[in-house]
Amino acid sequence: MRRINSEFRTRYISEEGQKLTNRDYFGYVEMDDYACYILADSLDGELQTNSARFVVESLIRSFVEGPSMKTSRLKHYMNQAHKELLKQRGGMHLKASVTMVVTDYKKLCYCYAGNSRFYLIRNARLLLKSTDQSLTQNLLKEDTITLDQAAAHEERNNLYSFLGDRGQPEILVSKKIPLENGDSFALLTRGAWENLREEEFLEISKDATEPEEILEKAEDLILGRQETEEVDNYSLAVTFIDKVYQSPKKKITAKKVLMVAIPVILIIGGVSLGLYLKNRSVKQKEESLEHHLSSGQEYLRYDNYQKASEDYKEAKKLADSLKKKDLSKEADRYQKLSEQIILSDGVMSAGDYKKAQDLYLTARELSKEAGNAGKKYIESQLTQTRDYIDVFDLIEEGQQKEGYGDVKGAVDSYRKARDKAAALYFTDGKEDAMKKQAALEEKLEKDSQKTEAAAAAAKEESQAAKDKEDESKQADEDKAKKEEEEQRELENQQKLNDQKNAIDLENKANELFAEGKYESAITYYKTAQSIYTRLEMTELADGINGKIKAAKTAIKEEKQETAEDESTGEYGPGASKKKSEK
Repeated sequence: MRRINSEFRTRYISEEGQKLTNRDYFGYVEMDDYACYILADSLDGELQTNSARFVVESLIRSFVEGPSMKTSRLKHYMNQAHKELLKQRGGMHLKASVTMVVTDYKKLCYCYAGNSRFYLIRNARLLLKSTDQSLTQNLLKEDTITLDQAAAHEERNNLYSFLGDRGQPEILVSKKIPLENGDSFALLTRGAWENLREEEFLEISKDATEPEEILEKAEDLILGRQETEEVDNYSLAVTFIDKVYQSPKKKITAKKVLMVAIPVILIIGGVSLGLYLKNRSVKQKEESLEHHLSSGQEYLRYDNYQKASEDYKEAKKLADSLKKKDLSKEADRYQKLSEQIILSDGVMSAGDYKKAQDLYLTARELSKEAGNAGKKYIESQLTQTRDYIDVFDLIEEGQQKEGYGDVKGAVDSYRKARDKAAALYFTDGKEDAMKKQAALEEKLEKDSQKTEAAAAAAKEESQAAKDKEDESKQADEDKAKKEEEEQRELENQQKLNDQKNAIDLENKANELFAEGKYESAITYYKTAQSIYTRLEMTELADGINGKIKAAKTAIKEEKQETAEDESTGEYGPGASKKKSEK
């Protein structure tokens, strides 16, 4: 009943950061004599299954069924979770990084695979921590990079071991560490330790009296990073160990003496057996080392880098255990080369060709160090990435031309990208180029139809204007014609009036002539004649000449008679009458 005689306080946070979903998972169980605390981080992108939760539940289930702190049992728990994760794949590649802490309330140990981290804090300093199973950690171990460079190194999340790996994961188990009152330990996923440096964690832990204080300050620091950096899912679990279990002192019994003596005897007896087994084990390891080196070489020759990586990984472990440094370095070189090519292939499959090109260039440098192994494959992949990039450059060129309004130029660029992608059997690039080309040509067709419709509308509008102008012109002509007819009618009427007036004047002149008023008659005749002449009635005008002549003759005759009367002396009234009578 160690649990009730000790005091452990555990609190945790687990948030999604700037991701759509939180795929971290934390779980723990505190039993009478043992407790375990597990934090996992999903490394895959499968949304249907939370691999982290699956791993945590599997480990807790295994631990509850047979709690233990033995290294073999802890590895068994982890391997069981790994196998169950593989069985759950169902076409998905489920992966998880996990760290598990186990305690009997007096000591603790931890085991892990991946890059979820463990910190043990004592007296305000980091007493113990786990190391990531990543390429960056290897570079750091070899002093290729500094600790500051490792924190932001691009390969810090390129893991060589995790649960769900295609090969057998490398599960690391720590030694058992005695606990002291006032200790605390923490578990962190990548999203937490990337945004919370170790010195920051120690600073906020320094005077904390409750686990919640550490969690709140840690979350403030993590969220403060999101203004400048992308924050992944982050999880942090903190356990305060206020009191460690103390075993009650017991008397030494015969049973205890035997329990001490028997192991000693067994140890002495087993030394000989151990030496024999050790020699046999060394020989087996040397044979296995040679086999993995040879197999790895074969896989490299056939460009099977996954299998080559697995062989060289095993070869390195064997060489390290046999303390064969040269062979260990050789296996490490080929393993890094294989993993770099696998990483490059993965990035290329994801469609990030520029990044893949950079990774392949790094692989080419590693190939030089490994005697040009895989060089032909790397060069072919570089050629392919360059061709793919050319396709996207043409597509981008088309987009720029489209933006500038050079539609025909854009279509030409898309067509070139399509043809180049087709020649490379680059389906994605071809479909992308064809889609953009078709969309632009459709737009061109619609624009052409709009232009034709606008021209037709303009023509119709012009015709309508012309018709309206013709109608207006016709109306003006009709109006002018009508006015002309009215004018002509008016002139005719005036002519008739003038003619009538001339006839009246002529009739008046006839009356005056009849009354013997010849002078007045001539005046009326000439006026009537003048009107006839103006009216171009020549015959009537000429007809009046005779009447004027007659009036003038009558006047002349009257003057002659007057002169004859004056000569005969007949004056006075009736003289002229007498002459008439004569």
